[in-house]
Amino acid sequence: MFTHSKEAAPRLIWVYAIGMGAFQGITAILALFLADKFGVTADRIWVIFTFMGTISVITRAGILGKAVDRWGEVRLSHIGMMMLALGLAAFPIMPTYVTLYFAVTLIPLGTAFTFPCVTSLLSRVISRNERGLYMGVQQTFGGLARVIVPIFAGYSYDHFGHSIPFWVSAALVMIGFFVGMGIDDPRKPNRNIASAAVA
Repeated sequence: MFTHSKEAAPRLIWVYAIGMGAFQGITAILALFLADKFGVTADRIWVIFTFMGTISVITRAGILGKAVDRWGEVRLSHIGMMMLALGLAAFPIMPTYVTLYFAVTLIPLGTAFTFPCVTSLLSRVISRNERGLYMGVQQTFGGLARVIVPIFAGYSYDHFGHSIPFWVSAALVMIGFFVGMGIDDPRKPNRNIASAAVA
């Protein structure tokens, strides 16, 4: 992960871990933010989480496959990260409870397009006999991110301002976006080889 960080597999693991940490960090403080800014109490908080979960399920079950066929996993993961970053950055600046749903919609869409595509790409850029190892490393780094980023999000929410965790998480996702740039879809044929074959 550190000594071969320029290779595709470690980069994809970093993308997954960074994105997962950013998403989980916000989930940890979401109820506090909604209570402080919009007065959402325990009676209504279920509406937001149910809405996010419904969007995620619909996207993964009915839209993800068609989107992968149309754009490919590399491009779709980039689209997902952009949507996730935009949703996270927009969350604290939404002026009303109604407009908040714009940001709330982008977050599950972003995660649904990003994480399955990144995992699928990882499974194809490594050899068959190393898939278990790399998938385990991916989950290890993802698990660490799920612990570290929520701790930071909670601390920064209390000490630096209610918007800071959202903007830091958005910045983390954009870092992941740039880390993943330049990774090719392994299913696409090599253009140089194809050109040589034609010649």
